[in-house]
Amino acid sequence: MHDIAVLVPVWDPEPKMVALIASLSECGFGAIVVVDDGSHVECVAIFEALKSFSGTHVLVHGVNLGKGRALKTGINYCLTDLPNIQGIVTADADGQHTVADIVRVADAMLSGHGRTVLGCRGFAEGVPWRSRFGNGMTRHIFGFVTGTTLRDTQTGLRGFPRALLPELMVLDGERYEYEMSVLAHICRIHGKPLEITIETVYIDGNKSSHFDPIWDSMRIYFVLARFYFSSFVSALLDLAGFSVALWLTHNILIAVVVGRLNSLINFALNRRFVFHNRASIKGALWRYYLLVAALGLISYGSILGLSYWLGWNVLAIKILVETLLSVVSFSVQRTFVFRGGSSDRNKAPN
Repeated sequence: MHDIAVLVPVWDPEPKMVALIASLSECGFGAIVVVDDGSHVECVAIFEALKSFSGTHVLVHGVNLGKGRALKTGINYCLTDLPNIQGIVTADADGQHTVADIVRVADAMLSGHGRTVLGCRGFAEGVPWRSRFGNGMTRHIFGFVTGTTLRDTQTGLRGFPRALLPELMVLDGERYEYEMSVLAHICRIHGKPLEITIETVYIDGNKSSHFDPIWDSMRIYFVLARFYFSSFVSALLDLAGFSVALWLTHNILIAVVVGRLNSLINFALNRRFVFHNRASIKGALWRYYLLVAALGLISYGSILGLSYWLGWNVLAIKILVETLLSVVSFSVQRTFVFRGGSSDRNKAPN
């Protein structure tokens, strides 16, 4: 354990945190980094008690900046002040993570050949509803957005090898959404993390948690919102071009082709703002236009068939078909068009 640091971000801790840090100190970790994220003055005695434990470093934010910023502060400290540390394990301060599970995650990371490790909880009966609801909803949306299914997207017990830490420092997010940005980045660039089962501990219905399963979860859905905003802008341009061409030519094929002429705008928006992709433009471009051609043929066939067989209005069919195809488009762009290739800001500095 002497090669591993445990990073614990905390805001207004309860006295039981002292026992957690005392137990971690006895495990022989190379360092225990506690980040006080602007806690109230009533908590000063708790942090003073933590400083007495061997290997414990207490860092302080003057004001509450959010869990994401606290994690970045701790990661930066490990990179700059703890050169012998080969990896970190992040853990919550509310008693949800047992010392035994923290040690297990550290062991798994040391033997994981550079993989990120997640300590995953079970969500059976007895788990507070807000935790089951928040994790269940987020797990499904995360799987759709990233193409990677994880058992516990909201676990705070995670192990990161030192080589990954510079990348984590420059990811977006200052509060709870930062942890989701980290997961998305890891899954996109480094593959699926190693998942190990940990004990599920909830004390007093998890009342001490500052996480709101609805409002804080919404912060992590912005990548999906950005995609559909980009798609909405492109759809308006597509529909305008389609309508004008159909009015002038009365030819569905020509109208579909004209509508697709805005695709370069959609490509630029998705590449830069949705998927943050900085891989070869040439490689992504030919894959994108292969997708455009395929979806264009499906759109043309669907509009032609439905208008002929059912007699529906062509513009109404166009809107319906393109709405359904947008789901397919997102999935294919995520897994095929913009695969790999992190953004410049997500790359580790030289």
